[in-house]
Amino acid sequence: MNNNDMRGRRPARRPDYLTGKGTGSKPARASYGRRRGTGREVARRDSSEIASRNAEIRALREQKKEAEWQQDVERVRGGVDKIMLAIVLLLVTFGAIMVFSASYPTALSESGNGFTYLKKHLVFVAIGGVFMTVAALVPYRKYKKWGPFFAYGVSMLLLLAVLVIGTSEGEARRWIYIGSFSVQPSEVMKVSLVLVLAWYIDKYRDKMKNCLTRREKYRYNVLYPFLFIVPACFLVMLEKHLSGTVILALLGVAVMLVGGCDVKQTVITSLILGAGAVGGFIATHPYALKRLTTFTAENVDIHNEGWQTFQGVLAIGSGGLFGLGFGQSNQKYSYVSMAHNDFIFSIWCEELGFIGAVLLIALFVAFIWRGYVIAMRAPDTFSTLTVFGIVTQVGVQAFLNMMVVCDIIPNTGISLPFISYGGSSLIMLMAEMGIVLSISRQSYRKISSS
Repeated sequence: MNNNDMRGRRPARRPDYLTGKGTGSKPARASYGRRRGTGREVARRDSSEIASRNAEIRALREQKKEAEWQQDVERVRGGVDKIMLAIVLLLVTFGAIMVFSASYPTALSESGNGFTYLKKHLVFVAIGGVFMTVAALVPYRKYKKWGPFFAYGVSMLLLLAVLVIGTSEGEARRWIYIGSFSVQPSEVMKVSLVLVLAWYIDKYRDKMKNCLTRREKYRYNVLYPFLFIVPACFLVMLEKHLSGTVILALLGVAVMLVGGCDVKQTVITSLILGAGAVGGFIATHPYALKRLTTFTAENVDIHNEGWQTFQGVLAIGSGGLFGLGFGQSNQKYSYVSMAHNDFIFSIWCEELGFIGAVLLIALFVAFIWRGYVIAMRAPDTFSTLTVFGIVTQVGVQAFLNMMVVCDIIPNTGISLPFISYGGSSLIMLMAEMGIVLSISRQSYRKISSS
């Protein structure tokens, strides 16, 4: 048929049930609408069934992989990891020696006894040693059973209490004094947050992976874990403890990512909340803004706000390759403030030089490596994430402290784990090492082919 044959003809009419014309047009239109709605429901039901079936397939694959892996390994119960124990004891020993050297002039001027800070530090080491031993002897399942919520609850109460009865030193209110002994609640919260996130991920791991909708995925992968992280960070920020808040946030997000939470959703949410919190804190606290501008200023007054950082960098540079020798630091004589605490790394570098600094950094790297080995050999998800979180906390804090002392990031109150003088910080660290050593007693090893 050519085009001329089509002239004058009307186009074919669509069926009445589509146009709604003719007898029974309303019922026909309604019937079509019902059929269209039913089709959508069927499509949604089909997509839900497909998603559910895919989730079951993934779960079966993971079970198969786990079963195959279990065939090649055997579970071993024995003593604590000797390499990790040796590294911890070395760090604690070096810390005590350096605390004595760095604090001697200050102690001599304050009390007439140069051993004052060393004696106190050794008491903290002894108490921490008891906590570490007891924690190492407790079976790791006990921590999983009652530890997370008990620790998190106590930490939250302490963070609330410090806002009321805490003692201020400078701008921050971080300490609760019980006689001559001080407790820093943020230190307790670090391990508590690790424990409670490890518990959550261990309990809801399958639910996190097999969510059927994006909303459900966000709820289990991001929202619920953040319900533990955000309140803790908020209370620590109220103490005007920005560095502690940052460490807590980084620690929580690291455990989430390693535990299998959705990377994209977690990172985006973390960046939005983190940028808003840090920006708001700096905008509402002039001293924080001043520290930031001091760090970025080219011509900072080294006799005023830039004094501590300048003297710390000068101490590091004075050490040269091999250092001035143990006990021979010049900067610890009232030049570097807090020489036995936050800036003890600068005295270490001045007395032991570049070689000594490299050895200390290597010791922390060995600590992180051995900790991650223990985590990979741990018997379950909870214990794996617990060890990972504790080891990451120490590693992050150590390298942030070194970066502050070297003037790489703005000056803030971060102590050097195991090395700096401290009470609750050192005791909590050694208790955490007891948890790591307890988990190291339960591990897996490759079955010999013979």
